[in-house]
Amino acid sequence: MRSPRDVRGAGGKNRGRLRAGFPWLTLRGSSAAFAVLCLLAPSATRAQAGNTADVALHRALELEGSNKCREAIPLYRQAAQVPDPTGAVLGLERCYHMIGRPDSLLPLLDTLFVRKPADPTLRVIQLRTLSTVRDDRGLVQAFEQWVGLDPREPAPYREYARILLDMGRALAADSVLKTAVEALGSSRELSAEFAQMQAALGLWVPAARSWREAGMHLPYLEQAAVFSLFAAPVALRDSVRAVMREPPISLGARRILAGLEVRWLAPREGWAALSALPPSDTVIRVWTEFAAEAEQAEAWLTARDAYAQAFHARPADRGLAVRAATAAMSGGDPASAVELLTTLSGLADSALASTVTLLRVRALGLLGRAAEAESLVTVSGEVLDDATRRQAHRALAWAWIREGDLARARQSLAIAGGDTEEGERVSAWIALYEGDLKTARAGLRRTDESSNDVVTAMALLSRTRAESARDVGEAFLALARGDTARAATLFGAAAQSVPDAAPFLLGTSARLHLAANDTASSISLWQLILSAHADAPEAAESDLEWARVLRRRGDTAGAIERLEHLILTYSESALVPQARRELELSRGSIPPVGLASGRSVIAAGAPPAFKNTGTRSQLPNPAISGRIISPHVCT
Repeated sequence: MRSPRDVRGAGGKNRGRLRAGFPWLTLRGSSAAFAVLCLLAPSATRAQAGNTADVALHRALELEGSNKCREAIPLYRQAAQVPDPTGAVLGLERCYHMIGRPDSLLPLLDTLFVRKPADPTLRVIQLRTLSTVRDDRGLVQAFEQWVGLDPREPAPYREYARILLDMGRALAADSVLKTAVEALGSSRELSAEFAQMQAALGLWVPAARSWREAGMHLPYLEQAAVFSLFAAPVALRDSVRAVMREPPISLGARRILAGLEVRWLAPREGWAALSALPPSDTVIRVWTEFAAEAEQAEAWLTARDAYAQAFHARPADRGLAVRAATAAMSGGDPASAVELLTTLSGLADSALASTVTLLRVRALGLLGRAAEAESLVTVSGEVLDDATRRQAHRALAWAWIREGDLARARQSLAIAGGDTEEGERVSAWIALYEGDLKTARAGLRRTDESSNDVVTAMALLSRTRAESARDVGEAFLALARGDTARAATLFGAAAQSVPDAAPFLLGTSARLHLAANDTASSISLWQLILSAHADAPEAAESDLEWARVLRRRGDTAGAIERLEHLILTYSESALVPQARRELELSRGSIPPVGLASGRSVIAAGAPPAFKNTGTRSQLPNPAISGRIISPHVCT
């Protein structure tokens, strides 16, 4: 312990400064030291208390994270003694709830209200706790006490109404909000709460109006509005749409409507709501955000249009055109992708130029314009790095496949390097198109791709021991080139040369004829399968598809006969549940003829912003998306 002399010596250096700061201080020696300690003690104590509370809070959080709430509670209570106790009180709320004693928090809150009576967080915790313990009288009293502090403050009404809504007491919330309007003179501050209350009561149109008003002033509530209005019945959705479309045009209302349409499985309508907005930096950002949401919903062509309009409004952002073209490719419309990418020719940015070139080559390949794609690869050689150049030549190989020129496809693949995993996969497809089933079987078996086309090809290859079948290769090649009618004919003819896979080939042919609207040929093939290959898996499928065609034609009795045959003859088939469902639909439609015709709802085609120039523009890569698949094959 230091002596008074030491203290005096240590303090001698700063005595002048101390006297300058405190002129009244004239004590010397131990008296001066004692006075300094007395002066500094309160601040030191406060600092020490603050540090202790911080340590207690951190330790309490650690204990709570380890599910040791009983040990954390004393530390949280200790940490609640600081000027801002919010974090500690929230921790106590969680822990008391975990141990089943939420009411234990109420006395502490009463103590804290003495020094922080209007703290909104503490007041909300109090209301929340009282609602948890179902103390309705205490809940009302707590609300009235909060309102009494400042009757013109909207927070008490807002929070109390939210808690009542969470408790399922929508009528009580309505009463509170009406009182708030009388006290505040306006409902603007509480429009979100009014909207939630109205939605809870099933008042969907008033709720839409309240959400529209809330969205105009509080944009961050848009997602809450979508969540609230999503449950609107189908019969009332047009009324909700009309409210959001009312003039004047509101960005918030249009965003709410767009979000609803995506979740109502009508993303095209959602884009229609946003596309009418005049472009600005904010609107362009909204368009791109919607496009990304449409991509997540796999509404590729809607995403394409949103990105394209954003690009036209901001042509300097060329990345938007690339994203639009990519979405177009995913949506099976390479023609519009080429149109979008043509505007980006001659880019100085090598990285973007490489991406654009590769996309254009792939799009041209999907359109069957192999010569044009090859010319583009040759001209753009300087902007492509080695990896991108190899990808471009592999895409070029697919382009030649769609032209039916397998020799040039192999040449392009050789330039790309066929020894890579991707190269081996393309080589296996070329082998299949040439009828080399042995090579195709080995190459496709090693791929981890799980597209419908790989499943279909492997299903065929697993059903036959044949090592070559040129007519099978020609059938797959016709399908890859988009000639569905020719592919259907060739698959049916190949059944004679590959008898061990005949049921599969006939079933594939029937599905393709049906896709080409040639139901007569499909029915003939189903009859052949049921008579000549009754034990094959395709027999049950033939019954089911035949029944569906009959039901669509209005031949309910015929459909029932086929479905009953399936259920009784193939009772172990995985298609029996579907057959039972179809049977229920068919029987339900017998008295009123034509009531339930089994029509399928088909989405509208490509939007008018882009036009398809021919059937080839719709052809996806056969290694990416499938058009034929056996329901009996699982991966």
